[in-house]
Amino acid sequence: MPKILLVEDNELNRDMLGRRLKRRGYDVVIAVDGGEGVTKALTEQPDLILMDMSLPVMNGWEATKTLKAGEQTATIPIIALTAHAMVGDREEALSAGCDDYDTKPVDLKRLLQKIETLLQGTPEQAPRPVESVAQATPAAVVTPAAPPSEQLVTAAARTSPSEVHQEVREVASTPSPLPSSPASKPVSELTTHKLLVVDDVEANRDMLSRRLQRKGYEVALADSGEAALELIATTEITLVLLDIMMPGIGGIETLKRIRQTYSQEELPVIMATAKDASENVVEALELGANDYITKPIDLPIALARIQSHLKTRDASAVSRQQLLESTVAAAPQPSFWDEHFQLVEVLSKHAFGQTAIAKDLQELDTPLRIVHTFRLDTNNPEVLQAVQELFLAEMTTLKQLAPHLQCLPVLSFLQDSEVLHIVHEYVEGTILSKVLASHAPLNPRMTCKFADEVLTIIEILHQADLVHSHPHPDCFLQPNEKGKKLVLIDYGVVPRILSKLSVQFPQYQKLLQDQGDILAPEISYGTFKPETDQYVIGKTFLQALQPSASETDPEMVELHQATSQIFAQMCQFNIQSRYSTMYDANRAVRNHWHKLWKAELSKKQS
Repeated sequence: MPKILLVEDNELNRDMLGRRLKRRGYDVVIAVDGGEGVTKALTEQPDLILMDMSLPVMNGWEATKTLKAGEQTATIPIIALTAHAMVGDREEALSAGCDDYDTKPVDLKRLLQKIETLLQGTPEQAPRPVESVAQATPAAVVTPAAPPSEQLVTAAARTSPSEVHQEVREVASTPSPLPSSPASKPVSELTTHKLLVVDDVEANRDMLSRRLQRKGYEVALADSGEAALELIATTEITLVLLDIMMPGIGGIETLKRIRQTYSQEELPVIMATAKDASENVVEALELGANDYITKPIDLPIALARIQSHLKTRDASAVSRQQLLESTVAAAPQPSFWDEHFQLVEVLSKHAFGQTAIAKDLQELDTPLRIVHTFRLDTNNPEVLQAVQELFLAEMTTLKQLAPHLQCLPVLSFLQDSEVLHIVHEYVEGTILSKVLASHAPLNPRMTCKFADEVLTIIEILHQADLVHSHPHPDCFLQPNEKGKKLVLIDYGVVPRILSKLSVQFPQYQKLLQDQGDILAPEISYGTFKPETDQYVIGKTFLQALQPSASETDPEMVELHQATSQIFAQMCQFNIQSRYSTMYDANRAVRNHWHKLWKAELSKKQS
């Protein structure tokens, strides 16, 4: 079975392409950034590498050059994958050492032909990429190179093929593609907008797309939530018009999944709904929708709201790009790791660095460690000094914490110029975010089980007078050892420092808000209390919870609704509306878990 290394930082892209390749009989190995791609190429020795070019830590061009310069990896064929289709991209990929080149969204049939050609050892000259419909008019239709059935894959493995609508069409008016992340492109390129219209009624899609095209927008169409998620994962979309009532996963569930990857400012979503569906509108806004319009759509109102949210998005992108360029840097370069640690695997990443497994080169037996690395500032001496002082205070507090089996102790911390490091013991396991994704969507009992473990750990911190501030799933590890409970591996140092900085330096309020929609609102203004941790946990498990529509038994429906109410109370906007203490929240979750367990047991016995 040929082994393919897929190097891709977008989770939806990895899932979609990885599953399709596995169905074709390939063994697929995953890497989420260029540095990890180089490491896994050395250790896994794949038969072929699919390399995304826009990667964090080390981009695809640099990773390719590194691999082609290494004796053990020089002969491995590499196919470059990029969302761009501009003149010169192919030449740049080949000059970096890639053996072939392909564009996103992936045409699987075309990509498989290139893979098979390279695996057979007879590389052919790659066809010149289409210059992104360079001469297209506003009404030109771009026909997919493969049938819609090849281009469309369900966003969740549980969805049967019969549930997936096959119609996906893209209407293009302007050739310039947009960057997947605003910070990855110059400000001057943040001008072209591609809107995604999601509606299961063909007449609605066609009518709205034609009118939007006449206003100069580029438009993509999807007839289901599954198709929308596929397009968002493979196409540069800047705003989504999402119908609430659709077959399949529906507009609300589609919105939930969008918000797991994109914030409101990164990808605005405007819901389209009937005039009498106020409950749906409220739920959508609570889940992160930016706005809503009612049907039948009043075009001038819709256009005004679209323009308003696009302006906000562009202004946010420009501001974030400028701020990140001046004050935020990526994780440390490999030269630092060569001296102190040898990178083994990146567990998770954020805008300011990463959490990774690394070998400690200072120790003779080179034990593994979990290392948090981050840098908040590179140019402003005043901010840097504030960061260093806050970091030292944080480490002093963490070193004084009493040992606990479910909290990894801090072994050491160090500073290398502007880069800060926290070193923990190593525990073999899986990041909780990946565990939740593998079980998604969670049934109520499993949701309460995971939430109980998380709440228990955070309650331990609260008893030591420490507020975590942002206990998201990447902060916890599920040990591989059977019977072991979750372990805390990230004490929330970065969001706490950012929150304190935001009081003195207002620009950090913006950076905090960019961390995602599960961040408690009060932390953006330098405030975090024990109830702040409740908000993050409640949001996390409310989003992970299985939709109640999947249950038909009246008793279980009622219990499912009660589960949602518990987590909804935890993430109320008003702090006073949440549970009084973490103990109260944990008791509510644990008692409800027992009710669910008894109900399921009784159901089985009957």
